[in-house]
Amino acid sequence: MRFSGVFFAAMSAKETHGEIELSAQTATIYSRGSIVCRNINIQSIQNSKDIYLDNGFLFALEVSLSSDQEKAIHGNFSSGIKWLENFSLLKAVLFSVALVFLIFLFRYSLNLAIPFAVKVFPVTWEQEIGENFYNAMRNTVLEKSDLSLSRIERLRKKASKIAKINGFESPKIIFHDSNVIGANALAFPGGPIVITDDLVILLQRDELILSIVAHEYAHIQERHSLQQIIELVGIAAVASVILGSDDTLLEEFSALGVNLWATKNSRNFEKQADLQAQKYLQKAGYTKSTLAFAIKQLTTHYCSKTAVHDVQHCIEQTDSGWLSTHPSGAERLKYLSHSH
Repeated sequence: MRFSGVFFAAMSAKETHGEIELSAQTATIYSRGSIVCRNINIQSIQNSKDIYLDNGFLFALEVSLSSDQEKAIHGNFSSGIKWLENFSLLKAVLFSVALVFLIFLFRYSLNLAIPFAVKVFPVTWEQEIGENFYNAMRNTVLEKSDLSLSRIERLRKKASKIAKINGFESPKIIFHDSNVIGANALAFPGGPIVITDDLVILLQRDELILSIVAHEYAHIQERHSLQQIIELVGIAAVASVILGSDDTLLEEFSALGVNLWATKNSRNFEKQADLQAQKYLQKAGYTKSTLAFAIKQLTTHYCSKTAVHDVQHCIEQTDSGWLSTHPSGAERLKYLSHSH
């Protein structure tokens, strides 16, 4: 098929009369009986008149192509592009369904990929990440411990014994005072573990403090923090692609979605750590109820600091301090008391 019109060479505003011969996805341009360019791939056809070629040429037809002619020249791909360009409610629904399907497919694929990614992730890299996190907190919210050196060493020795009996080496256990995070314990990826003075003072008894250490051991041994980091990087990447926008509302929705997912997984990891810690403690000769008693004491402490009158209701709902993103106190006591 040959058509008349004008063309513009690449990077040129000069208009030249000529003819274009179109075949399946290629074009040849003629001018004054000579071939200007031959068998050049057609990049796109816009408005059924403007034909863009891979060599940078633009040929503007005098008469628009019919839909049949355009389909024959550029195949089904061009028809598909034109179909996409024409908005309709049906297309919007179809694309929404496809988007939801792709999100679920990604989520399922991510679930399968995370265990493998965690398995092959070098332990030394994980420990370096943990050290970096710890150093950042040490320079901002952590202060020098006021506990006696004898008490610190006694707790470290007992904690190391629990780890050794359960077949692993204890990461560094560091004690800090903090006016910001209060009675708390933190397990950084691959270690170290930070225990605050307030937690030691609140729980008082060594076995209760060590039950919290065992909980943090479980996080490190199961590599929970690394799993969350890998998963959140994947989810955040998808959220930024799907909801990426300069619009503040969309940014807030993206952040909210990631945070909700993180909270859900965090609560699952906390339950796993509770149950695993209970096994560590029992194997080391501590009573089964040690961790449950520590959790009850921590929960009661946080509830006593609130303004609510119903302390029992607070215990069932509390999610603050060391208990943040954890299952409620009542829920944890229930599954710990029923574990074997």
